[in-house]
Amino acid sequence: MNKNVKPPETRPAGRGRNVTIKDLAAALGLSITTISRALNGYSDVGEKTRKRIAEAARQMGYRPNRNAQRLVTRRTHNIAWVQSDNDRKFVDPHFVEVMAGVLRGARAGNYDVVLTSDTPEHELAVYDRYVNDNSVDGFIIDLPREGDPRISYLLDVGRPFVVHGRNARAGEYGWVDIDNYGNFYNLTRLMLANGHRHIALVNGDEHFTYALYRRRGAVDALIDGGLGPANLKVLNSLHPMGDAGFKLTSLALADPRVTAILYSSTIMAVEGHSAIVRQGGDRQLAIATMDDELHYLDLSPFAGQFSFVRSSLREAGAGLIGELIRQCEQGGPGQGHLIPSSFHLAQGMDGAVLNEPMPENRR
Repeated sequence: MNKNVKPPETRPAGRGRNVTIKDLAAALGLSITTISRALNGYSDVGEKTRKRIAEAARQMGYRPNRNAQRLVTRRTHNIAWVQSDNDRKFVDPHFVEVMAGVLRGARAGNYDVVLTSDTPEHELAVYDRYVNDNSVDGFIIDLPREGDPRISYLLDVGRPFVVHGRNARAGEYGWVDIDNYGNFYNLTRLMLANGHRHIALVNGDEHFTYALYRRRGAVDALIDGGLGPANLKVLNSLHPMGDAGFKLTSLALADPRVTAILYSSTIMAVEGHSAIVRQGGDRQLAIATMDDELHYLDLSPFAGQFSFVRSSLREAGAGLIGELIRQCEQGGPGQGHLIPSSFHLAQGMDGAVLNEPMPENRR
């Protein structure tokens, strides 16, 4: 036991009252002001004293009073994440993966996440309420759109926020994303290099930039390959993606020219595989899909059959909360963070083209 901390009789027992700064001050023989400034990270407290106070706080079970801290630091340690009121969104495995990363990162950083929802037409009122009552330190935005009013509002009021994804104003705020454009540019280029000329893209909802940029990447790869948009059959699901794979794959297969299918989600790819099996026949199809590393989905039966471009949504969630905490605690402008992706090819696919740099005008 640290000899500088008074014996246990000075500490509350069991379910008694919480340990306070006053208790720490009495146990250590220091002023309440010194204890408070050390626990709140002020630089005028020496490192040796700071460590002594931190160890005593740990031994005595001290937990900071958030309301008292808020008065001193003007920070709440609360993060708001406002969702559109969509029953399907809350059971979407993609959302769950991001949320797992966010919650673990928030716990490690000693922040709480305030998760709420409202209808799209009332979402901005929720942001406005949180800003005006100063009940949160920052915001997470997901599923950005071009001209997104949430981004415009938070830029105008100057509050910390981070976006899962990007739009045309990405240079003005913090974000975490994958290279949606580049990944689907390269998947399309892979199919072209392996002899496929008519490709179906089973995509997400193009109201959101992730899906919009994926289609643009595929179209540009076709153009750079001497073909054109007519060689890409685009089939869009509503958000969230998940239960449209069978139907949209059936529509893709209705075009006998299609020999390759790109999917925006492994959920749709797995459902689409059922449509391919049901159709039967001798048709040889190349399948490639975005793989967000959904923990509940076992893709081992499709190893060697599908080509995958993999990137972890859980890692993206951790990156979101990490960037937002950095903004809240250090200040300064938001920063962009690109989560890496890796390609894993089906048997028989020649991936040499993936080693070639993307043309400069497509970066």
